[in-house]
Amino acid sequence: MPNCRIERRLRPHFAVWFVAATLLNIAAAAAQPIQLTPNPTPPNPSSVAPPQSLEGGDQIQVSPLAPVDTSWIGLLGAAKGGFPHDMWNGAHRGFVVATLPQLQPVTSPELTSLARRLLLSDAAAPASAGIADAAAGSKLLAERIDRIYALGFVHDGSALIESLPDTVVTDPIDRDRVELRFATNDTTGACNDVTTRIGRYTEAWWARALIACQALAGDFAKASLGQSLLADQKAPPDPEFDALIRLLSEHGAARVARLGDPTPLRVTLLAAAKRPLPAEAIAVADPVALAGYAGNGNVPADERLAAGERAEALGALPPPDLAALYGAINFKPEELERARRSMRPPATARDRALLYTLAKSGNDVAVRANAIEALAADAERRGVFVPEAAVLAPTLADIPVASADAKFAGIAARILLATGDTADAKPWVSAAGDKATLLLSLIAAPGVPHVDASVAHDAAVAAGDAAAGPRAGLIYVLLTALGEDPATLAELTPEALTAPATPGALPNAALWDEQQRAAANAQLGSTVLASILIAESDGHLTSESLLLGHAIGGLRAVGLDNDAHALALEAALNAGI
Repeated sequence: MPNCRIERRLRPHFAVWFVAATLLNIAAAAAQPIQLTPNPTPPNPSSVAPPQSLEGGDQIQVSPLAPVDTSWIGLLGAAKGGFPHDMWNGAHRGFVVATLPQLQPVTSPELTSLARRLLLSDAAAPASAGIADAAAGSKLLAERIDRIYALGFVHDGSALIESLPDTVVTDPIDRDRVELRFATNDTTGACNDVTTRIGRYTEAWWARALIACQALAGDFAKASLGQSLLADQKAPPDPEFDALIRLLSEHGAARVARLGDPTPLRVTLLAAAKRPLPAEAIAVADPVALAGYAGNGNVPADERLAAGERAEALGALPPPDLAALYGAINFKPEELERARRSMRPPATARDRALLYTLAKSGNDVAVRANAIEALAADAERRGVFVPEAAVLAPTLADIPVASADAKFAGIAARILLATGDTADAKPWVSAAGDKATLLLSLIAAPGVPHVDASVAHDAAVAAGDAAAGPRAGLIYVLLTALGEDPATLAELTPEALTAPATPGALPNAALWDEQQRAAANAQLGSTVLASILIAESDGHLTSESLLLGHAIGGLRAVGLDNDAHALALEAALNAGI
């Protein structure tokens, strides 16, 4: 997903624009007591006493401390789900610096979880080839926080930035601080950050952030003056931002032709003007902006649904929040009745909210089951079954297993397995009674699956001859990557050998080799980072079985067995097993 944030820099003399913003600081300083005694004179370097001697004649040697590298200060210790403090042991900083920017939002809960733990773990920074460089550490910290922002870890990102020493906070980090506050719909906090930090920086971004805050507060005279000063200072034009300010000042009478840079700040302006987020903007917006818009009460719930669905699929919006958004839609009784009589596949986000309403409540178990089945099929069709399983799982409450047919039992089992709820899935797996569902439950369980060859074979051929080869090939890779002895899969091997070659692109050789080397040497951080990049493809979990097997095997090699099983289960569910 492209990063929509735009960097614009003004000439140094643009700092005069900030005089008004800094007057408060000057006034506050003037109000402080005036020191009437002179400052102590610092000692002359030449007068510093020489090293003192001990009785034996040995001198006390004083050496400067090495600079502290704060680039991997984190929120998660091992006890809170983070990786060990030494996770970067053996890693080269150059590898981390080169690959970290490649982390992108992905509709894979497991890859998103791995990335979150990697980015938020409290760890010793990866070593550099030479002497520790404070500037290099600062750059790595900024890049790391940029990825936390880009992947949509809204509250975690805000908490991490607030925990940092002010001495390591740079312009990009402060921008992320402000944008993340807007993404939580904390407009007051965001604007407080703008006014307290604007004097540090001279870029046009800060000027426009202040103008936005003035417009959000209804002070359009100051906002207009700020825009005029920007124009006088020959700042690079930003017609999209100007249109948003005009839209807000004219109470929605103006038009915004497009929103190509839908950051949280800009989306907040759009929401304040009570205008919907264009569909094309939803497709390109950062997850943090989508999450902010989905949770913005200034916008009717109907208009937030599409943004909420995409934010949830990318891991930026908790599943209960999307469920609550579905529940906030009001439907007429006749709409609900028509849907009960004719359970059609949903075509829009509102259709899904309607089905969700039917799935959540009512005494007619058959209607609820039909609604859940329609939602599950739609999620599978859109390629978001696994992330949306957490939204669907609560709808299974109070539906008795005994009253369900085998087909619905299989759907319910898959929903619960996708959320990691293997205990509640167990009776549904038994009720489904098919080999594919049983195979999924074995893949989900920790340890080597020890799958009976006939189970794997029957699961592969269940979808018919056309799909038997590809399914067998994927099952073979997943099971062997989880430690299954290939010799035990004799019944599966013939079908697996007929699997056609897939056209998926391989990662570059350096990344492939680094993941193998890191996994062989139990280097956790490097293995996880490389495995995420190998397994991700255009914002989704790759369907290429060789890449999946490589990533799963790497995770197992560094002791992340549960993550390896979760990734294998995702791959199997995505393939329709």
